[in-house]
Amino acid sequence: MIKKRLGEFISNSFDIPLDGILDLPNAHFIGNNQLDIDGCQGIKKYETEEIIIRCKMHVLRIRGSSLSMLAFSQGRVSIRGVISQYEIEEL
Repeated sequence: MIKKRLGEFISNSFDIPLDGILDLPNAHFIGNNQLDIDGCQGIKKYETEEIIIRCKMHVLRIRGSSLSMLAFSQGRVSIRGVISQYEIEEL
């Protein structure tokens, strides 16, 4: 909690993106059919209705239908399908 508040203060004071300070994964949605995520370290679960991705300090949970991975290389994952939910959980 303190780290998050300090990160928000630094981000606001110096105009630095918060995701870089807190090691948050960087996610880009393309509609509700594609999600590109940078900063991934591995795949914990891979099913057509749920994909769980491990990052340095977080776990990403993507839920939907007909989910599939288009690519996974150099810390970047591309997921396609009907994405209905996206959650970030701290380790």
